Amino acid sequence: MSRKPYSTEVTEKPTDNSTGNSKIKIWLWSAVALLITNFVVVGIVAFLIHRDSVPYKPNQSTTEQRQL
Repeated sequence: MSRKPYSTEVTEKPTDNSTGNSKIKIWLWSAVALLITNFVVVGIVAFLIHRDSVPYKPNQSTTEQRQL
């Protein structure tokens, strides 16, 4: 018994290449978004490390300010 293949099966290939281009665009934008996200995370971590390494002196006396 022979049956007619459905349009969703692999046997029929699309005539235009628009699906391939859209997949490439999706991968490209995903890679760009991932890079931007990584840079933002690295920047936040670097800021937090820098902030923790700097000593915090909120109330300096007037004599300490004069010594600087």
